[in-house]
Amino acid sequence: MRYYGSGYMADWLLNAARDLRVNTVTLDIMKATIDPKEMEELPLLYHLKDLKGIIIKELSKNGFDQNFIVDAKIVVEIPDGNIYSKTLYCYPELTDIEGRKYKGGRLIETAYEEKFDPLVQRTLFDSLLSRAKRLFRLR
Repeated sequence: MRYYGSGYMADWLLNAARDLRVNTVTLDIMKATIDPKEMEELPLLYHLKDLKGIIIKELSKNGFDQNFIVDAKIVVEIPDGNIYSKTLYCYPELTDIEGRKYKGGRLIETAYEEKFDPLVQRTLFDSLLSRAKRLFRLR
């Protein structure tokens, strides 16, 4: 997963889920949405949008129509923080145009950085981004 500001995407996901007191997060790759919605305000959504392009490229490269996969989700479980403080369990699932489901096995992702408040970090980066846009006159 990619790095942004204070941590990798696993760090952002873990810290935000713990702050929101949720133990399951669903990343919808094709729709570029996150459940719970509060997590869409974080850098996670920015990087989530890249995954649809990766799926489309892989489909094309392997001789499939770009619309072959109609649904792609990753369900992320955040276990008890006292026992597994930096571990995330990811369960990917794809659905093809004919309704067949493809479920991958459990993937284990580890958060590496120290705990941080993702909402405070987001505000700081939004402020820096806003200043950079003004400086370079970007919209």
